[in-house]
Amino acid sequence: MALGNHMIMLLLCLLLLLLNAHSKCPKSYACRNFSLEFPFTISSDPDCGIFIVDGCDSQIGHPTLRTADPTSSFQILQKPSTNAFLIHDGVLQQLLGLPTCYTVGNMSLPQSPFVSFTFYPKLTFFACYNQTPDHRISDYFQSYRVLRCNISTVYYIFPETRQAPAIPSGCLVTQLPIKSDSSPFLTANFTLEWKVSQYCSECYKGGGQCLTDNQRQFYCRKTGNTRVTKIALIGGMAIAALTSSLVTAFVFIWRKRAKAKQEREKEIELYLEENVNLAPMRCKYSKIKKMTNSFSEHLGRGGFGCVYKGKFPNGHPVAVKVLNESNEYGEDFMNEVASISRTSHINIVGLLGFCFDGSKRALIYDFMPNGSLEKFIGNNVSASQKSRLGWDKLFEIALGIARGLDYLHQGCSTRILHLDIKPQNILLDKDMNPRISDFGLSKLCPNRSSIVSRMVARGTIGYMAPEVFSRNFGEVSYKSDVYSYGMLVLEMAGGRRTIELRDEDHTSEIHFPHNLYKQLELNAERDGDLYRTINAGRDGDLYGTMNEEEESQHMERNLIIVGLWCIQTNPKDRPSMTRVVEMLEGKFGTLEAPPMPNL
Repeated sequence: MALGNHMIMLLLCLLLLLLNAHSKCPKSYACRNFSLEFPFTISSDPDCGIFIVDGCDSQIGHPTLRTADPTSSFQILQKPSTNAFLIHDGVLQQLLGLPTCYTVGNMSLPQSPFVSFTFYPKLTFFACYNQTPDHRISDYFQSYRVLRCNISTVYYIFPETRQAPAIPSGCLVTQLPIKSDSSPFLTANFTLEWKVSQYCSECYKGGGQCLTDNQRQFYCRKTGNTRVTKIALIGGMAIAALTSSLVTAFVFIWRKRAKAKQEREKEIELYLEENVNLAPMRCKYSKIKKMTNSFSEHLGRGGFGCVYKGKFPNGHPVAVKVLNESNEYGEDFMNEVASISRTSHINIVGLLGFCFDGSKRALIYDFMPNGSLEKFIGNNVSASQKSRLGWDKLFEIALGIARGLDYLHQGCSTRILHLDIKPQNILLDKDMNPRISDFGLSKLCPNRSSIVSRMVARGTIGYMAPEVFSRNFGEVSYKSDVYSYGMLVLEMAGGRRTIELRDEDHTSEIHFPHNLYKQLELNAERDGDLYRTINAGRDGDLYGTMNEEEESQHMERNLIIVGLWCIQTNPKDRPSMTRVVEMLEGKFGTLEAPPMPNL
């Protein structure tokens, strides 16, 4: 009976589409405080334009321009003229928080054979590969400003006073938005202009739709009365034929999807049997609800789901992470269960149980009463929270994290790469001891190999190693975890707080590890050889007979030097986590400052 009702509704919808096939598109659509005209449309009328704008009916956030690139984020702030938008590029905003060398790249503008886009104000950059033997490059860019990067040298001039001739061999040109014609500072807000081709504009004004054929040649599909006549002639026969065929197709698709879902669940079951060592307790979803009192106490939200506080029947407190149902293939769930079930270490969060009940998936961990490390470091931490982490405890936490990562890389039968080390994923137990958590992006390396296969760049900007962005920097390996650890340690040492916040708009130009390195140089000039930590004292006393203030200074300097070693651009120049542990434990006696990271 339910299937029959579905088919009746489907046929009614088809009839409505046939009856309204001749209707013309409206001239414009209301979208917040401005109107949308061709080539833009809304999602309910996709055939009335070339680009779709989402969120016109919502009062939350800004309308978003949908492009062919699913990672782009073009928010429409205003419409200053009939053929221009004021745009905020969310992806570019994230890149502006990285070192300038990572920022200089091509912008991803909307693409269409019928519409050309441009943006302004903008600044032109020439990126020339360092290995290019063309000596004319340095001569050509004599009056330009220079930005030296790892694999290329970037040239630009402001203001741009002359038209650039042919680009020198071995150089690429790119343009990025700036705040104004009088300001060279990069920004994520810019004016986006468009121009519709003459052929497409005439086609649309005549009631047609701009399309391309198999050879990418333009043609205009008319939607006038001739089309209505053809529809009326074949509509009756089509509906009669579709009545039976749609029922058959609906049943076939439904059974196929149900079978595919069952097969996928069997695959996950088999994966769990083969990869989960000493499998923890498995629970039904109903038990998870009871354990969390119907998810009444919310602890936080991550990239893969929400975390709730619960307790076992014996009163033991636990944290329950309920995974999103959007990831139907379950990679994050399998990663987490398979990775953590292979571990047993004091600095890695313990997996007590899991739930795999159809589409319902959850993970049960030991409850960490002090939450994540994020609450105790950074600029927005309260004075009471800072007081709980003196330099001795901060140093112990950094050492504990290093030991946990060294165990993942060297202590397990299968090497595990975490690939998402950041303050939010470091939990603190009741004694403020660190536990590495959230293995949703982790990779298992069979046969203890060092390199993982090509992967999608996922993680957290600011902690991701350069090779995760681009293989030009090297292969993704356990050294990628070392880089993330280095950025975390520098943040723990207070690196971000050493920047003078002169102007929020200028802070993207200052990379805080670079600032820390300069600070070490200044201290060395002022106080002598401060690149080195003091030699280990006798009887295992790492800091000898120093007073408390001197001891704190040396702890801070140790963390900064270790962090700078870990974030070297070339993965081969970074130490292993085993060596990091030895450096922190003082087994090398003194620590030499690393070369300036090529940021």
